[in-house]
Amino acid sequence: MDQQSNMGGFNPLPNMDGANNGFQAAPAGNVVPQANSFGGAAPVTPVAPVNPVPAPNQPVNPPMMNPVAPTPAPSAGLKPAKERNTLVETLVLVGVCVIAAAAIVFAVIFFMQYNELKTNFESQKTLAVNDAVKVQQDKDEAAYEERAKEPYYSFTGPSDYGSISFEYPKTWSVYVDKDGTGNGDYAAYFQPKQVDPISGKSSRYALRFQILNKQITSVQSSYDIKVKNGKLTSRNYSIEGSNLSGPWYEGEIADGIRGIVVLMKVNDKTLVMQTDAEAYRSDFETLMKKLRRNAN
Repeated sequence: MDQQSNMGGFNPLPNMDGANNGFQAAPAGNVVPQANSFGGAAPVTPVAPVNPVPAPNQPVNPPMMNPVAPTPAPSAGLKPAKERNTLVETLVLVGVCVIAAAAIVFAVIFFMQYNELKTNFESQKTLAVNDAVKVQQDKDEAAYEERAKEPYYSFTGPSDYGSISFEYPKTWSVYVDKDGTGNGDYAAYFQPKQVDPISGKSSRYALRFQILNKQITSVQSSYDIKVKNGKLTSRNYSIEGSNLSGPWYEGEIADGIRGIVVLMKVNDKTLVMQTDAEAYRSDFETLMKKLRRNAN
């Protein structure tokens, strides 16, 4: 077998100058034996197939490339995407700022209203506490004054004038201005702590105890006139457990004096029980309930 047969029937690969130089062509993927100087075949490294060289004047197809999509031209009246994004971001930022400013304003207003409400609440609370303390102090003081009136002292008028008796608080003082000498009038004045001057026009007394040497009808007439004028109201009053009774007048009993006057018949004389102020009403009513006549 000759050399051509050993090479599997392949034609030798000519060089560029047409010389063979001992090399032969092989199909892609086959090993091409190569002659050495000793006349034997030697293994060679596989050679990657080579694209055939195009013939002269044959058009060469350009390499295929992925087509690039043309950039569409912006539509008329629309802003570029970058400008639109910037505008949206600006609007969002403005909106956030407006919301933040509104929140701050609301917080400030809420805080001011809260402080005002808190101040008003504290003021009202303080006033309420002060009022409650004042009310309690008044109650305690009134209770103390009531306790201080005990035990009550007993007072009795002259026997020639019916021995009229009653009880009055021990915190009151008494001053007898007229003692009925010579069949005249009897007058005693009662006042807490100290009795004011009898001649004083502005003096007000918790109790005026008088026995006038007059008929009750003559004394009563002057008060009945004031009832007709609307300055006084009247009602009949009687004391349970005694034979004392008479008219009860209430209102403007004298110029500048509003109080209570009670008239009662004692023999041929007239008993006058009078208080000059509403402040002594409670004591006056308590005293009248215990009024007694001990002799005819």
